[in-house]
Amino acid sequence: MTAVSGHDDWQRLDSRTIWASTILGAGSLIGAAAPVALALTIAQVGTGWILLWCLGGTVVGSVAVGVFEAVRLAVTRYRVGEHRVERRVNFIGSTTTALSTQRIRNVEVAADLVQRRFGIAEVRLASGDSDGPRFSLVTLDREHAEELRSQLLGERATADTTTLAAHDWSLLRYAPVSVLTPVFGLLAFAVAFQVADWFAVVPEMLDWVTDVVGDTSWWLVALALAVAALVIGVISSLVTHVEAWWGYRLEHQQDGSLDLHRGLLIGRATHFDGRRIRGVRVHEPPGLRRVGAARLDIIAVGVRAGAEESGRTRQSPTLVPNAPRELITSVGQTVVGSDWSDDLQSHPPAARSRRFLRAGLATVGCMLVSLVPAVVWPSLSWILPATLVVAAVVSAWVAHDNTRGLGHRTTDDHVVLRRGSLLRRTDVLQRDGLLGWNLRQSPFQRPARIVTLVATSAGGTGAFRLPDASEAQAERLMDTASPVWDHLRVGG
Repeated sequence: MTAVSGHDDWQRLDSRTIWASTILGAGSLIGAAAPVALALTIAQVGTGWILLWCLGGTVVGSVAVGVFEAVRLAVTRYRVGEHRVERRVNFIGSTTTALSTQRIRNVEVAADLVQRRFGIAEVRLASGDSDGPRFSLVTLDREHAEELRSQLLGERATADTTTLAAHDWSLLRYAPVSVLTPVFGLLAFAVAFQVADWFAVVPEMLDWVTDVVGDTSWWLVALALAVAALVIGVISSLVTHVEAWWGYRLEHQQDGSLDLHRGLLIGRATHFDGRRIRGVRVHEPPGLRRVGAARLDIIAVGVRAGAEESGRTRQSPTLVPNAPRELITSVGQTVVGSDWSDDLQSHPPAARSRRFLRAGLATVGCMLVSLVPAVVWPSLSWILPATLVVAAVVSAWVAHDNTRGLGHRTTDDHVVLRRGSLLRRTDVLQRDGLLGWNLRQSPFQRPARIVTLVATSAGGTGAFRLPDASEAQAERLMDTASPVWDHLRVGG
């Protein structure tokens, strides 16, 4: 590969992606065909029809993937110039996407298991704007992709690095400590029922379950299903963690940039430009807090969670997966360049009162909902007191925990904001990267003389909330953060 492509030197993508995509598509279709074949067998559909729908569908789908990839490669060209990277698609119409090389801040080289076997990789480029141009070059020769990454990053790609965190099997024990663990189990049951519904065999499946259960008490059946869902969820969480964080290594460069390597089935090498880092976010849901763990995300320009308008998943902001709090703090403090304290300034009593008021309203709402079955079916009258007790205890605990977690602190270099209970997060923001503060005061906050502050930054989501601070705290926050905010005052 030349250092810079010529002005008219449009290049093709690597043709091996046709075979790689076809094999990957065939594997996905086979995985989808297996439960379909099982459902058809339960429905006593003929073997010929099963082969036609499952085997025939897999073959046709795989061929379609191969044809699509061949067409995509035939109409796609790219070139790397001195000032920009361009991709052109000539199909019916012509579409050209360009990205200035000076604005490229994140370069990710990713390759799934099949692509690695074929020696190819995908290069994903993102600008310094959170919603700026993004595109992928799918796919290039692996060595070509690494050379392109080095070319676009320049000296940053070869700078001396220090390893902040690396793959450790002991971290696996924290993977199931997530709200998604039971969701995975419930999702497995939902998928089974959905497949059965597609082939109208739900009655047969329920009859089979009834025969297996027999005369067992309903509460034992419910307990068994809950345990089964939990076991499936734990296994799914472990598998997901291993796939996502296999070979994990986080490296820190002298200029503050970060290199993240991870992935088993899809290997990823991601670079975060130190000039675009605006802080870190520590996630501490109740489960992780109970075991002394947390998760660390980066707050940087051009890095956001979720999906783009095209439907493709954005670059993940996670730097360290579920891990001990000491490791999270150590890595976070290195990334932001200074220490911060977890001893935050608490908010006024009015903040606590608002949370317990919401807890009471939530309890009343749950009681009103449970009143319907209790009135319609008198035998279910026990639901009303049970709902009262459960809702009151849960909502009161959430309100208390939310109040304990609410706080903030300012240092010479950073602003620390913490809020939430079930989704507790601590945002450590560089003061130099903040664009300003927005103050919001609802009619319910005004009598209590409390406000909600929103720090705006070009990194991450761009807005970081701190609810229910006193007016004096809000004014001190702005006074200590930066002189450019002196014109902002509460209640002026």
